[in-house]
Amino acid sequence: MPTIPPATTPLPTIAEAARRLREGSLTSVELTHQCLERIAQVDAALKACVTIVGERALEQAAAADAQFGAARAQPARSRDAALRRLSPLLGIPLGIKDLIETAGILTTGGSRVLEDWVPDHDATVVRLLIQVGAFTLCKTNTHEFAYGTVTAPTRNPWDTERIPGGSSGGSAAGLAAGMFPGALGTDTGGSIRIPAACCGVTGLKATYGLVSRAGILPLSWSLDHAGPLARTVEDCALLLNALAGYDLQDPDSAEVPLLDYVAALADNRTPDEAVRGMRLAIPTNEFLDGATPDVRDAFHAAVALFERLGAELHEITFPASLEDLFQVYRGIQRPEAYTFHSEMGWLESRADRYAPIVRANLEAGKTYTARDYIQAQRRRRAFHGELRATLAGTDALLTPTLPIPAPRADALDIPIEYDGRPHDVGYMLLRNTFAFDLTGQPALALPCGFTQDGLPISLQIVASRFDEPTVLRLGHAYQRATAG
Repeated sequence: MPTIPPATTPLPTIAEAARRLREGSLTSVELTHQCLERIAQVDAALKACVTIVGERALEQAAAADAQFGAARAQPARSRDAALRRLSPLLGIPLGIKDLIETAGILTTGGSRVLEDWVPDHDATVVRLLIQVGAFTLCKTNTHEFAYGTVTAPTRNPWDTERIPGGSSGGSAAGLAAGMFPGALGTDTGGSIRIPAACCGVTGLKATYGLVSRAGILPLSWSLDHAGPLARTVEDCALLLNALAGYDLQDPDSAEVPLLDYVAALADNRTPDEAVRGMRLAIPTNEFLDGATPDVRDAFHAAVALFERLGAELHEITFPASLEDLFQVYRGIQRPEAYTFHSEMGWLESRADRYAPIVRANLEAGKTYTARDYIQAQRRRRAFHGELRATLAGTDALLTPTLPIPAPRADALDIPIEYDGRPHDVGYMLLRNTFAFDLTGQPALALPCGFTQDGLPISLQIVASRFDEPTVLRLGHAYQRATAG
């Protein structure tokens, strides 16, 4: 199984880097050089990055180091306070999905349609990160306009003959390979969580409307989410603290009280103290259908760990067939995707620049009638109410993120058999994730073991809308309880 060799010096997590930057045992320039050296070592094989802005990143790193230096130069009585005032993201280089606008940096959406586009403005999420001192190191590869689960030609660092998942595959693969300590992705049907699961990292799809999508190329405006990927739940919380908030430029942005998501981790408590009394819903149907034995075993082991930590387990029956619900998802996603690309004029003026399969998928959206779309939205709303009723009295739902490990790149056309029928690989990758884009609930994917072949397996934690604290608290407790 061909893998990407581990780095001689492991890249620190965001939280660890922040601590070392404050104490002066690491500089942002050193951290950025480490990332660039790692990219130079392995990205020829991995192909996670599409545009690298090394010189610009090093200039921003030097500016961050100057801020740390100025704080440490304060008189002893005020030095600690000056350092505490600095953001934990100051000096942190990030990978930014190439669907997200970056001023002065090529943004292609993974497509020849936009092969020369350099935006004048940053997307809101990029601007917010810059405001707290983080900066773009590279743009990461994405499936064309986020329409897919593969992210070719990026490969999986655990096995380069396998896909990294998509469409935020470049962000997840680069993280797993140690190219950068954090990244941004987008999620319409699972595009943060699927690659996080395939590559053995952590990814958070925040509640719909909590993180602005202004300046992000849309796939499906009523399903699109943006959010962080990182190696740990703690790092995702650090990034979410900067990303969350109302944005007038996003018509679906939500005005809700902002929380301290790092404080929600309950780091001052032991894992059992953080979990004790939490009521966890465990589905008895749907989410383990078609799951491999390794995935089933890892999921049951994760559930058992939460029970040992003091959680109360509540078996529930998921209130919809995922296969039926997937048609509802497609009935919304496809016409919305077609409408955007048609209104931009690209399907007419640049049709030959799309990959044929992407163009065909987009054009399939025009076959849906207004009645089809409205009926899908009605069924979506009804399902959300049914799920809310099913989960009443519980704090979170646990499922496997994926029923299968990362597929081989040369086997994507081979159907997966279960329940006596063949199923498309793309559907199997989306199967356990897309429903929570329909409801807009926060959903966290985090590693929970390995297959017998050494491929990552992932756990998904879902909570009520705007209850990111619960998914983060549970995920962080799990990672602390399983550390080492």
